[in-house]
Amino acid sequence: MKTSEKTREKLRLAGKLYQIRNELGIKQSDLQKEGIISQSHLSKIENAEINVSAIMLNILAKRYGKNISYFFE
Repeated sequence: MKTSEKTREKLRLAGKLYQIRNELGIKQSDLQKEGIISQSHLSKIENAEINVSAIMLNILAKRYGKNISYFFE
């Protein structure tokens, strides 16, 4: 996969994570209070500054009531 393809996929995934969290009315600070992920780490993921691990993506998917495959549709 070319770098540009990886970048597009990272941006797409970051956008989906941001979108579903906001649709559900969940704040980044809520997830930090629940002990799921720090607000700063989630911000970096949602801004496509860093990659999300498969484990964290699965945890977030469960918290958002989605199957992990949702993020790859």
